[in-house]
Amino acid sequence: MKNEEILRQMLESQEQFYWQVTGSIADWKYNPFYLILTIATLGLFLIPLHLYRTYRYYVLTSTRLIVISGILGRTVDEIELFRIVDSKTIQSLTDRWANLGTIIVSSTDKTGIAVMKKIPFPHDVRDSLRAIYYEARMKQGTVLLEPAK
Repeated sequence: MKNEEILRQMLESQEQFYWQVTGSIADWKYNPFYLILTIATLGLFLIPLHLYRTYRYYVLTSTRLIVISGILGRTVDEIELFRIVDSKTIQSLTDRWANLGTIIVSSTDKTGIAVMKKIPFPHDVRDSLRAIYYEARMKQGTVLLEPAK
């Protein structure tokens, strides 16, 4: 079953779909270790790397962030947007050259932390995620209380 079919079954009638993103292998040519492995294996190294990075999808809707992962089996995890506390972007030097990054989403949900690895254009993805989870908080009337220092 394709991810589009899973999404159609999961989305509620009032829920709006914003984007779907997955990891990329665009950094392989900038990382000397990956480059050596690719040459040594005649390119076969890229197949498991591609499978590992692209078989995890992140879907943003108007009410939740959905993480779908797995090649043979399938795991679907959801984070309600109004429960997201913080997000941050991390980029290594090779990630910056390839315009990739890791986005870490912290929430009060049981999921806790979602790590979105090797995402293309990570700052744009994070900015759109932030705007939508702030909007979801306003609709829900959620207020974050920070502990006194």
